[in-house]
Amino acid sequence: MPQKKRVAWHIPVGRHRVQLDIQELPAIQGQHGREYKISVIHLRTRIKYSEIHPTQTSAVIARVLAQAVTRVPPFHLVVTDNAMMFTMAYTAHPQRVTAFERMVRHLGLRHWRIPRRAPWRNGFIERSNRTDNEECFHRQQFVSSEERRYVHRLWEMSYNTRRPHQGLGGETPDAVFRREYARDTNIRLLML
Repeated sequence: MPQKKRVAWHIPVGRHRVQLDIQELPAIQGQHGREYKISVIHLRTRIKYSEIHPTQTSAVIARVLAQAVTRVPPFHLVVTDNAMMFTMAYTAHPQRVTAFERMVRHLGLRHWRIPRRAPWRNGFIERSNRTDNEECFHRQQFVSSEERRYVHRLWEMSYNTRRPHQGLGGETPDAVFRREYARDTNIRLLML
């Protein structure tokens, strides 16, 4: 009986990768409904771009990805989990293509899905979500969605430009970007 070939699961190597994830945010006190923070983090520099939306549809996520292309250093691979907003591979209709997958193709990128039931494979973005909670969302009560979006945008600018990261040897994402990308290319990082 022939043995099954084992497949090693690993993130493809290279510095031009991002992880993308959705974080559910609680309703603002006195309001109904939840909001969703859709984040993209560049794995080499840890520069992050996020938007907060009232829905988490594949089309909304596709638009955030299109914006992220202009806001983080160059990348060619997008790493996600297997949620239906990203892929229909594990549904009754695996041949269907999501709006997110169409955008990935349109942008000339590749989509790599982490193995099922292995959230630690998306660890950079998961850790980033935890940092957002600890250092932004849990530090104050927001009175409106607009205030939460505004405060988060300010926090993310600080995260990218001022906050040292242990995974970067105490450097800021902006410092790594300037050292490794800005000198050799005409890339201008848009922090707003």
